[in-house]
Amino acid sequence: MFGASPQSTAHAPRRHRPDPGAIPPSDAEPSRSGRPERLARLERAIPHAPVPHLMTSFRSGPHVVPPAVPGRPIHEADVAAFVRAVRSFDEQAGAQLVQALLQEGASVEAVYLQLVSPAARTLGTMWEDDECDFVEVTVALGRMQRLLRDLSQLFLADAGHVSPVGSILLSCIPGEQHTLGIIMVGEFLLRDGWRVLVGAPWSEQDLHAMVGSEWYDIIGFSVGSAQRLSTLKRDIRRLRSASRNPQLQVMVGGQVFADDPSLLASVGADAIADSAKDAPLVARSLLAAARAVAPEARAESGGGRDHRSDAARRP
Repeated sequence: MFGASPQSTAHAPRRHRPDPGAIPPSDAEPSRSGRPERLARLERAIPHAPVPHLMTSFRSGPHVVPPAVPGRPIHEADVAAFVRAVRSFDEQAGAQLVQALLQEGASVEAVYLQLVSPAARTLGTMWEDDECDFVEVTVALGRMQRLLRDLSQLFLADAGHVSPVGSILLSCIPGEQHTLGIIMVGEFLLRDGWRVLVGAPWSEQDLHAMVGSEWYDIIGFSVGSAQRLSTLKRDIRRLRSASRNPQLQVMVGGQVFADDPSLLASVGADAIADSAKDAPLVARSLLAAARAVAPEARAESGGGRDHRSDAARRP
């Protein structure tokens, strides 16, 4: 659901590929000589803005010209050009490249899945191979987040009118930052009719307060490291106990689960979504299963409310 995930450790070589939506983990960076203090200064300088703040501006991005001729494919050369653009000194280069692709007929969905996602994976690989540093990756991912924000209105307009489905909370495990991936998942769910609240990083206390004060049909977690699976298992257990919804469903995603789907049962989750595009179908199947067990959940669920108006609001 949230792309490839980092599995970093200070005691082993980093052969993983960082998550497309994740900033490379800080506990791995000190293994590179001469960088610990530099990284510490960087982390103090770059605030980890919560996604709800980003999503509040999703509805007010610049005008995006719709495609003139639909169906323009996106090629590997486009991805390479986009990576160069978001790494360049020109802050507008990436947005200009995307505008050109849209005008040539590329769909917004193709930009999301065939341009932004592979570009993020490429950046992760480049960082892993020392072809670019932490600052470059952070700046580039920030520019890509802004592009998702600015494209949101056009992406959601593709769906036309959709009936409300249910209510879902998306987050990474407390202590991780995977904003790009979960923003993209949130966009696909919004377009499918879900009421969505997306955010990172949230503390365990924040999550408990949210599921205890408002009804959520599903909570979805981005998992960035196998080392955090024990934390995820604990959090899922506690959130089920704290939730107003006794049939709360849990959806997870990340390379950790793609590599070993059997981990799903070990952490106590209900389903794995392999990609942002698959997330709505997986979420609908979970909701149907929960409502079959407890039909009364339909009456109390927030699914009957306007899912767009509450998408960016934090309780």
